[in-house]
Amino acid sequence: MQEDNLKLDPKNYRVHDDRNKRLIKKSLEDCGAGRSIVADKDNVIIAGNGVYEQAKELGIPIKFIETDGKELIVVKRTDISTDDEKRKLLALADNRTSDTSFFDMELVLEDFSNDDLDLWEFELEPEIELLGDLEENGFINKVKADAETFDFTLTLPKE
Repeated sequence: MQEDNLKLDPKNYRVHDDRNKRLIKKSLEDCGAGRSIVADKDNVIIAGNGVYEQAKELGIPIKFIETDGKELIVVKRTDISTDDEKRKLLALADNRTSDTSFFDMELVLEDFSNDDLDLWEFELEPEIELLGDLEENGFINKVKADAETFDFTLTLPKE
């Protein structure tokens, strides 16, 4: 059986923390599978490691479709239509679960140069314009114009 040979990518660039896994699992439980995953000819997953892990945990069967990449595989859900609540939820869940995973930068940098990453508009060090953000949000008036330093408190969510 081909699915028995399916393997997680040992160098998966995406990190799926407990929160992300919980959301993927919830999406699969509430909506079912919404998109395909991709494996190479050796059955090592290229894209969809997190989805595969949760689907396997839930006992969702796997169906292989072989392609050489010259055609787009469409997953057509025959159980839902455009106005169905489940369809709306699936669209939301699919996008949200992508948002809650993140890159393992050490692995990415092992395999790609800065030039390679630039071609994909991959920001290694996102620019933070702190003073501009403070001004835009009305905090700049708390900073004396002639002060060389200032203190402020930053509150972030635990996640």
